[in-house]
Amino acid sequence: MYARLLAAFCLVHLAVGCLLGSSDDQPETPLVVYLSGSAQPQRSVDYMKLELGHLMRTAGYRVEWSDAHPSTDSVLIVVRLRGACEVNETLPAKPGPLASTAVADGRILPFSSVDCDSLTQLLAPQLASQSLARRDFLYGRAMARVVAHEIYHILLDTSDHSREGVARACFTAADLLRENFEFEQNTLARLRVIPRGQSTSGSAEEAARR
Repeated sequence: MYARLLAAFCLVHLAVGCLLGSSDDQPETPLVVYLSGSAQPQRSVDYMKLELGHLMRTAGYRVEWSDAHPSTDSVLIVVRLRGACEVNETLPAKPGPLASTAVADGRILPFSSVDCDSLTQLLAPQLASQSLARRDFLYGRAMARVVAHEIYHILLDTSDHSREGVARACFTAADLLRENFEFEQNTLARLRVIPRGQSTSGSAEEAARR
């Protein structure tokens, strides 16, 4: 199987606004997320889970973190955390993309990877002066926004980006750390019209057989 990686973010310094999404009354679709990779700071991971749950709920999805086999109507996504997902004194010399998602034969597969070393490089100047508890919260929330961006690509099977919000092409530290940074309304509308019961697990199984 030939595969390449879809780089999700670039590091630029822009002043960017965002439009806030809101949930509606439609039933939520289960979205099963499996975390892989080395052990990470639990508090940051817990905050990531809370924020990702909120972000995807606005689009009509209920995130489930489970090692059990998902039901047939669940959407399944695997997220790998690379590096150390925390602010520390050891930083990479050169930051790279914050995250990437696997692509094969023109299809976006449900396998994403978050580069925490690059994320730390981006956030460290702003987080260094924060208390440890506040640092864990802000880092975890930033991780969730990165993961939500990858999930957007997977659910819509697109490499396109929105002009604003979590689905925009480039993130700044300010984007990831601000109080409100969510999917814009047009992106939410696209995510909500995906047929309920659609699963990405078929793509994963097909890719594994090649």
